[in-house]
Amino acid sequence: MKFQIVFNTFLILICSILSLKAQELKTIRGTVQDVNGLNLPGVIVSIQETNLTTQTDAGGNFELRVSEKKVIHLKSSYIGYKTLETTIDLNVDNIQSLILTLQENITALEEVIITAEKKETKLQKTAIAVSSISSKEIERRKITEMSDMVMAVPNLITMSGGSPTLNIMSIRGILTFSTDPAIGVYIDGVPMFDGYATSSQLQDIERVEVLRGPQSTLYGRNALGGVINILTKQPGNMQKGFAEVGIGNYNAQEYRAGISTPLIKNKLFASVNGFYTTRKGLYKNEYTGKDFDDYKNYGGNFFLKYLVIEKLSFVLNSKLEKNDIIGAFAYAPNVAYAFDKPYTVNQDGSNIENRTLSTTSLQAKYQLEKWEVSSLTGYNYLSDTYDNYDYDFSPYDVMTWNAPKRPQNTWTQEFKVVSRNLGRWDITGGLFGFIENKAATTHTIYGSDAVRIDPNAPYTSSSISDQKGKGFAAYAHLTYALTNKLKLTGGLRYDYDEKELILYDKYKKDPDPAQVFPSKTVNSSANAISPKVNLSYLASEDITLYANYAKGFRPGGVNQYGSANSTHLTYDPEYTDNYEIGVKTEWFEQRLRANFAAFYTNWKDQQQTLMAPENYVDNIGEMYSKGLELEITALPIKNLEIKYNIGIVNTEYDKLLLLNEDGTGNVDYKGNKQIFTPDFSSSLSVTYSGKISNDLGFFIVPEWKYLGKQYMTYYNDLVQDPFYLLNLNAGLKYKKYEIKFWAKNITDSRYISFAYANYRGNGTQVSLGLPTTYGISAKVSF
Repeated sequence: MKFQIVFNTFLILICSILSLKAQELKTIRGTVQDVNGLNLPGVIVSIQETNLTTQTDAGGNFELRVSEKKVIHLKSSYIGYKTLETTIDLNVDNIQSLILTLQENITALEEVIITAEKKETKLQKTAIAVSSISSKEIERRKITEMSDMVMAVPNLITMSGGSPTLNIMSIRGILTFSTDPAIGVYIDGVPMFDGYATSSQLQDIERVEVLRGPQSTLYGRNALGGVINILTKQPGNMQKGFAEVGIGNYNAQEYRAGISTPLIKNKLFASVNGFYTTRKGLYKNEYTGKDFDDYKNYGGNFFLKYLVIEKLSFVLNSKLEKNDIIGAFAYAPNVAYAFDKPYTVNQDGSNIENRTLSTTSLQAKYQLEKWEVSSLTGYNYLSDTYDNYDYDFSPYDVMTWNAPKRPQNTWTQEFKVVSRNLGRWDITGGLFGFIENKAATTHTIYGSDAVRIDPNAPYTSSSISDQKGKGFAAYAHLTYALTNKLKLTGGLRYDYDEKELILYDKYKKDPDPAQVFPSKTVNSSANAISPKVNLSYLASEDITLYANYAKGFRPGGVNQYGSANSTHLTYDPEYTDNYEIGVKTEWFEQRLRANFAAFYTNWKDQQQTLMAPENYVDNIGEMYSKGLELEITALPIKNLEIKYNIGIVNTEYDKLLLLNEDGTGNVDYKGNKQIFTPDFSSSLSVTYSGKISNDLGFFIVPEWKYLGKQYMTYYNDLVQDPFYLLNLNAGLKYKKYEIKFWAKNITDSRYISFAYANYRGNGTQVSLGLPTTYGISAKVSF
């Protein structure tokens, strides 16, 4: 599939839409207030039949222009208040001076709207295991990066891999020890294909949606175990901004600022924000006697929204993040060293990592009476380079790894149609395509001390590669209401994926000239059909039961970072089959929300990275995962919200091929457990907020997380015993000024957050989770 054809089709579609005759517009004006008559600024007001959305100004006033219709439905939503839906007859009602009154939501949990199924639905009526983390939760619990989301929802494990650029993400025990994630991460609808593109700062986020279980029917590749949807805040008619500065232990500093404003009222809106964070001195280097780590992360986001006409909108979103890191992946040489000398390394390399991650998307959306048509074009650029990376983690000059060139360019294009008001039918369908190019140059330098393991040392072995990939998919997702309470959903997706890899090796031993070996070309292709079947039953307005089957798919690929002499340059696709039942409930007039799910997942042809006798990805296992999930949210009294999550996972390999102890052959470690997967996990957070006076507010959020027994290697010979994390966040806000205090891992729990899982436990490099960290920040809003 040629991307130019897709892009030209997109242009033709947009030109066709723009050529439509404009309709006569009517102006709707109104004011949103509370029950006491106090005008409310920043209320989101939208017309459900169109793309039109606005925010009330400082006086609570709004204005919308709508084409000739007989009846429209206004939706008004505001944090802390009940969502209001108002039916308006344009030919009868006084649309020049509407008064919309919102009731404070002091006795009921807020209704949550999500887009997990690629359309807006209510969380409690969406018949899959999905959770939503709101912008308020993200800010109050100081969730600034992916690893902070561990157990934010049941059975979600996100642990740092030793650098801000890499997180190990697992849902229900489905994870991968490779750079191709098994959990799909989407930023404003654009997929992040590479593992080093999935870890990013969470800045200016509206919400994060976590879909548990395979989602390949709607999301395709890399949604093998689930999906994490990250959605950015959109600008509106209300001008607002903020500036924040913070400090913490280990020389931590953070600076954040942003502004959102209408450029043309009711027409063109823009927002821009940026951040800079740094940390230094957590790790010490015995070899130099100095600090080992110095992290600097900075970037920002630009958002532009244009309402061309009532039914047509364009959204341009661009994100940039840069990471300049000294002391990346500060691994201890073994677990004994890690606990005996925590946060200490002893090596002669400086482990310099420089990452640039850029994501840009352009969305066009057009609404018809019965359908919504959209196009989403995405571009992702990733460059993750390394210099003076100590590969032996020792003070000796044995192995150093450099990666001076690793650019990746990925284009994606999705066309989607979603039905509106089709009676008993709900239909979502689309086409998806991508093109990606990855180049890499790596050098493994065997130093003078390497003669003990290789008599040819010192020398440099280099690998130069170029990978090109492309793919295509078509999907359909249909729901039919068998009765007013019983719904049947069926989904089907076809994926095709192909890759071509050209690579060659170089050998350099001074003073001889470099030897360049012949190049090798390998190809890989795969196709799959991913079905889904779901049956849901609305037992009452507050109880939804469902049963679900879904198939997950991840394509095969090529081993780009190995040697051209390898006999393992390609690997096959892998698949999951997931069976699930669940119930979603609300009780006591929406004061208590309790969701339960039970699942069984069978994982076939599992792809994992092996490190010995060489580094490559291969299909090494088959595994099952089964368990339970419970998610409770309660509002027992005004301003007090309690959240409690439980996750239970039992995993076992039916086949797991690993090297035997002497490295001469493979042994089946059938019966072993999955790595990095607690058998039991839970979390409890309590949010208490309120007003001390009219101008002075506060919040406090203690948070407790418990993670049970984990196996840290595939051999199951390195075990992390159960541990817990205790966090605390608190803040005071006076008018537009706010002071916040935060502390993480208050009890200073010591635990292994990462290990080279494909090595044996007594010799694998490990990384400890962060010790107690704390800080304070000041914020001004305007």
